[in-house]
Amino acid sequence: MIVVSTVACDNYSPDAVGRSVAALLAPLGGMSAFVRPGMRVLLKPNLLSTAGLEKAVTTHPAVVQAVAELVKGAGGTVFIGDSPAGPVEPGAEVWRTSGTAEVAASVGAALAPFVEVTWKRLGSQDYFIARPVFEADLVINLPKLKTHAFALYTGAVKNLFGVIPGGRKREIHLRAPGIADFSAALVDVLEIVRPGLTIMDGIIGQEGEGPGTRGTPRPYGCLAASIDPVALDSVLTAAMGFRPGQVQHLAQAASRNLGSSDPDAIRIVGNPEALRFGRVKLPATHWYFRAPAWITAPVHRSARLRPAVLDSRCAGCGQCAVVCPRDAIEPGQPPRFDLDLCVGCMCCAEICPEGAIEARRGRVARLIGAR
Repeated sequence: MIVVSTVACDNYSPDAVGRSVAALLAPLGGMSAFVRPGMRVLLKPNLLSTAGLEKAVTTHPAVVQAVAELVKGAGGTVFIGDSPAGPVEPGAEVWRTSGTAEVAASVGAALAPFVEVTWKRLGSQDYFIARPVFEADLVINLPKLKTHAFALYTGAVKNLFGVIPGGRKREIHLRAPGIADFSAALVDVLEIVRPGLTIMDGIIGQEGEGPGTRGTPRPYGCLAASIDPVALDSVLTAAMGFRPGQVQHLAQAASRNLGSSDPDAIRIVGNPEALRFGRVKLPATHWYFRAPAWITAPVHRSARLRPAVLDSRCAGCGQCAVVCPRDAIEPGQPPRFDLDLCVGCMCCAEICPEGAIEARRGRVARLIGAR
């Protein structure tokens, strides 16, 4: 059976997180079960944007540090790498505001910006993956537990989308505008990358309209780990209140035998009580949005998510316009959206530092029951 390890942890003090991560990995054999002396180990946190730590958007540096110290203790060489949501976030600023630069300096790790790429083809699709991913002997995935207004949930599998550098994420959103198609792309990336270990930062995550600053920070009070990112996500989404199969990319990953979503095939060890989250505010969804966009294209265009600007919050920074895969946004204060071009990916909402863009359903969406 696939093992998912869980522990309770309610704060980010370095001592508490260090002890908790060590206890978390003990049922999996400890870090030495994954890292041998001399191995190059890439830690891949979620560094979505420059949002402050209090927004619970990025993997907390205390978790990154605890994992890095265990890797070094096992004799590995640590690299830390990620790419923000789009090309608008200056790398150095993301490293700084997320606390990652300070962690790297304190543990003697190297920062590995995801700039240069390696081309991979899977089926008929091309993917350009950050080169440091393939230069590592082991990838340790360090996602943040959050809801997602478009994909519903972002965790272990979705965090791997960050291995596609900067503006190249736009290419994926352009060719996969519907949730079913985008989920298939996420699963492709999982098949290409295949991390050896995933450790979820669920101490404080998000609920509601995450994963950016529109999300609401929520203390989940847990850490979780597994060698199977699909099993890990399946356990956590169930704890959050999602129905089996509701999160498209997890259902597709399981159907392609890239991990297990079957609760009878997953053994939860450690402290299962840490997964008692209570009622979590989840993003709205509906059966219709599981269909690929090409099936009912005219209706799909009318029913998809639409960005709406909260004028009072907008700072006029223009980041939304830069990240838009269809160039459907004219910068300004507030920006102007060409909704005929918009594909509803909500990248603009993810990247907005002020939380000034929210997802809304149009009239057709309301008529078919997607609130």
